[in-house]
Amino acid sequence: MKQSKLMDIDPHFSESSYVINRDLFKNHDPGEMSRNASCPYDPKNGRFEIMVLGETYFVEHPSGVVLNAYGEEFDNYSIKIFILRYLMNANGKEATNEWISFKEFPDGPLYYSNFHKRCIQVFAQIGNEMPEQLKKYMNGLQALPYNKGDLSWQFKVTPGVDIVWILWFGDDEFEAEAQILFDKKLTDVFNIKDLAILGDVLMISLKTFTFSLNSKKK
Repeated sequence: MKQSKLMDIDPHFSESSYVINRDLFKNHDPGEMSRNASCPYDPKNGRFEIMVLGETYFVEHPSGVVLNAYGEEFDNYSIKIFILRYLMNANGKEATNEWISFKEFPDGPLYYSNFHKRCIQVFAQIGNEMPEQLKKYMNGLQALPYNKGDLSWQFKVTPGVDIVWILWFGDDEFEAEAQILFDKKLTDVFNIKDLAILGDVLMISLKTFTFSLNSKKK
């Protein structure tokens, strides 16, 4: 079974969650999901095509099976669950361009410490130690400069899901800090667990890219 480029690093979400969401997915109308998520659906072969962080994926309807760009199975359940949750819950609303933190989502404060450890601290550490690799990663996503902190970008995870990353470098006195912001419209799309899945998808992708570049240098 071929691995996705979003490799299985620090997996957080399981095959059982994927199966549960596939069962929910079959009850949703594919045409409505396609319109709300801005993802093409081909009724002839019963497949969605969706881009996530520059990677192409296919989703079969009604089975909910998520395949990579080669039409093959792979075993990164975070990305599979994220794709299914987004297709099921996207509502087609326009971006607000009002940016909020994880804490500002319903139940965000309850889960923030875990999100901070798994995502924000990881992003800050990678960005502080490998800023050039981080810049190359963001260039690959065609991210736009956001003009905050020492490094920052606005970018698209998938159509309808916009993110801002902000990094402040550390020094001898202070550790590096970071912030991850989400368009406010996503409060109507994702619950706090969905947002945690999105965080995993982001960090797996970032780790895979930056560590791969680092290993090529050695």
